[in-house]
Amino acid sequence: MIDVSLLGWLLVTLTSPLSLVLLVVALGSAAYIGVTALAAAPPRRGARAIGTGVAACALAAGMIGLRVGSGAGAALPTAAVGIAAAAALGATAACAWTFGAAGAAALGAARARRSAAALRAGDARRRLLAASQRAYIEGDDLAAETAAADAAVARLRAAVGALEDARAALEARRDAARGAGGDGEERGAEEDGPRAEQAKEASALAEDLARACDEAATRVSMGQRVLAAAEAAALRIACNAPLRRLLRRRPREAMQALATLGAGAIAPAAASIEAFLGEVRAARVEVASIAERRAAGDARGGAGSGAAEGPASVALGELAAMESAYGALLERLRLSELHASTRASVEQVESAAGALSAAARAAAIDPAALGALVTEIARAESAVAAAAPEAGGSRALAEALAEGSLALDRSDATSLSELIAALRELR
Repeated sequence: MIDVSLLGWLLVTLTSPLSLVLLVVALGSAAYIGVTALAAAPPRRGARAIGTGVAACALAAGMIGLRVGSGAGAALPTAAVGIAAAAALGATAACAWTFGAAGAAALGAARARRSAAALRAGDARRRLLAASQRAYIEGDDLAAETAAADAAVARLRAAVGALEDARAALEARRDAARGAGGDGEERGAEEDGPRAEQAKEASALAEDLARACDEAATRVSMGQRVLAAAEAAALRIACNAPLRRLLRRRPREAMQALATLGAGAIAPAAASIEAFLGEVRAARVEVASIAERRAAGDARGGAGSGAAEGPASVALGELAAMESAYGALLERLRLSELHASTRASVEQVESAAGALSAAARAAAIDPAALGALVTEIARAESAVAAAAPEAGGSRALAEALAEGSLALDRSDATSLSELIAALRELR
C-alpha cells in the first residue's frame, strides 16, 4: 500500500507500484495533451507565463509537502509524482487561460454583434418612424388618396364613354334596321312570299335594337349620374386635402409653449403662427386653382359644374375662418410683445434713472467740507491781511466771512464760487 499525502493530508492510497506508475503516466499524458492543445490553439498572450508560474508553484508545493510512500525509498516516487503533477497543472492552467480567453472573446464578439444589430434595428425603426411622421405631416397619404380618387374618376369616365359609344352604335344599327324594315314592307305589299318574311324579320330586329337602345340609354344615364357623383366626391377629396394637411401641421408646440411658459414664448409662437398663416394662404390658392381646374374639366366633359362648386366653397370658407382666427391671435401676440417690450424699456429707464440718482446723491457737496474750505480760506486771508494790513480791510473781511458762514449754516443756495469771488473783491 502506497499512501500519497500533501502537507499531512492523505490524498489517495495506491494498492501497488503499478498504480503509482499509472498515476505518473496519467499525469504526464495530461501534460502532453495540454501542450499539444496549446500548440494547436491560436497563441494567447500570457498563457506561457501563467503555465510556467503554475507549474513552478506546484513543483515547489510538491517538494515541500508532497509525500509518496514512506521510508528512505519515498524520495524518487515523490519527485516523479511532483514533477508530473506540476507539468500537468501548468499545462492545464495554460489551456484554461488560452481557451477561456478565446471563449470570452467569442462571447464578447457575439455580444457586440448583437448590440450592433440591435442598434441598427433601432436606428432603422427610428428612421422609419421619422419618415412616416414626415410623410404624415407633409400629407403624402392625402396626395395618394387624391390621386387614387382621380384615377377612379378617370376609369369611370372611360367606362361611361364606352357606354355612350355602344349606345351610338346601337342607335345607328336601329336606324339602319328601321330603314330596311320600311323598304321591306313597301316591297311586301307588291310581292308576297320570301320578301314578306324578310320584312317581318327586319321589323323584329328593329324592335330588339330599339329595346337595346333604350337599355343602353338608361345605363348611360345612370353612368353619367354616378360619374357626376364621383367627380363631386373627387373634388371634395381634392379640396379637403389642403385643409386636412393644415390641421396636421398646425403649430401645436408653439401654442403649448405659449400656454405653459408665458411671456417668454411670445416671439417664437408669433413666428410659428405667422409661418402657419403663410401655409393657410397657400392652401387657399391651391384650393381655388383646384376648383378652377376641375370646373374647366367639367365644362369640357359635359358634367355639371354647379354641384362641383360646393366642396371648394366649403373648403375656402374653412380656410378663411382658420386664417381669421390665427390672424387675430397673431395680432394679439404682437400687441403683447409690444407691451412686453415697452415694459422692458420702462424698466431700463427706471433702472438708469435710479443709478443716476444714486450717483448724484453720492456726488453731492458736503456742507461741512464746504464750510471747512471757507474757514481755511478765511484764515489764509486773515494771515495775509495780518502780514500786510490795509485800512478798513479787516472789518470788511470779517463781515464777509461772517455772512458766508451764516449762509452755509442756513444751507442757503450760495455757491462756493460766489463766496470766493466776494473774498477776492475784498482784497
